[in-house]
Amino acid sequence: MNRSEFLALLKIHLSPLPPEEQHELLEDYESHFAFGLQSGRSEEDIVAELGDPAELAKEALGNRYVPKEPVYWYGGPNYASEQQGFSDREKSARTKPAARRNAFTQVLIYIGLFFLNIAGFPLLLTLWCLMVSLALASMSFMLSPLLVGLEYAVHDNFHLGKLFASITLAGLGILVFLPARVMIRKTLAFSVSYFRWNKRWAKGGVGHEQP
Repeated sequence: MNRSEFLALLKIHLSPLPPEEQHELLEDYESHFAFGLQSGRSEEDIVAELGDPAELAKEALGNRYVPKEPVYWYGGPNYASEQQGFSDREKSARTKPAARRNAFTQVLIYIGLFFLNIAGFPLLLTLWCLMVSLALASMSFMLSPLLVGLEYAVHDNFHLGKLFASITLAGLGILVFLPARVMIRKTLAFSVSYFRWNKRWAKGGVGHEQP
């Protein structure tokens, strides 16, 4: 199974969710595929790591909704027959009543998120400060030859040592910028996923097993 098939099947199983929650979950998995492909992994390896889309959707749905039997519109009849076992489990799940969080559980979740974010938000802010510092440092290094040229134009004062030092700093700035760019992208994706995770917990989007 490749990425498009995995996401299409996951979207089918997530159909009971509101469109905005479906979009958030699918974006999370899109980001997971993007990072995996950048790391040199194949789509099949990433799918194998994530697991079965039906089980992932079942975990996301929890007991809030009664799952619907999906329609397998790709892969041909052989693929549909391979998924028959998943359809049987979904049919048996229909007999279980849907459950909602009670007020006490919801309050406990809010309290837990509050204390978690007391530590989580400062750590995330510190990480962003580090990323911004790296970006500013790399930019200042890369602009150092321009500053030397500006000094020469204004004061008519040229030093060969300053020129070589600025060229060295420019090269160092480029070397710092390349990994900083990747780290900033990963930090952004992590931040978005973290906030969405908090939102799903607060709204009841994380599934809980019914006793």
